[in-house]
Amino acid sequence: MTLSVDEMLVELATTVKRANAKRVVIDSLSGFEIALAPTFRLDFRESLYRLVGALTATGVTVLMTAEVIDVFPEIRFTNERVSFVTDDIVAQRYVEIDGRLEKVLAVVKMRGSDHATDFRRYRLTSSGAVIGEPLRGYHGITTGVPTRDDPCVGAPNDVAGKA
Repeated sequence: MTLSVDEMLVELATTVKRANAKRVVIDSLSGFEIALAPTFRLDFRESLYRLVGALTATGVTVLMTAEVIDVFPEIRFTNERVSFVTDDIVAQRYVEIDGRLEKVLAVVKMRGSDHATDFRRYRLTSSGAVIGEPLRGYHGITTGVPTRDDPCVGAPNDVAGKA
């Protein structure tokens, strides 16, 4: 079943009020787009803007997920180009480090904040998320297959001046 934006807003507002919700998760943005009637998919950004605006006006915090399958040669973190409607963007991805699949995250955007932009490993445990120290000594993390920085690059040339 597909809905107009207004029908979706009414349904969500009713559910939020009934549940006395403080947070709404849209998982995922592509699923939201598919749920819209085809005419509303044409301007997905406007539909999303209306939805987020209506929800936040009620005092609800909105968390949206966006699956991005491509590697990031262009450093693009969403397919939907929705950063204009977000206050914060956290990039999460799997990367191969030393032959192991690791989960890493970085804060891409935090409106009004001078935030850290380091990639960090993280684990999800029964007690919650455990965020590690900044991931140092790698480049190409956004490709999913980072490589170690060469510690010799930029070091003084030991053989210079030796005959």
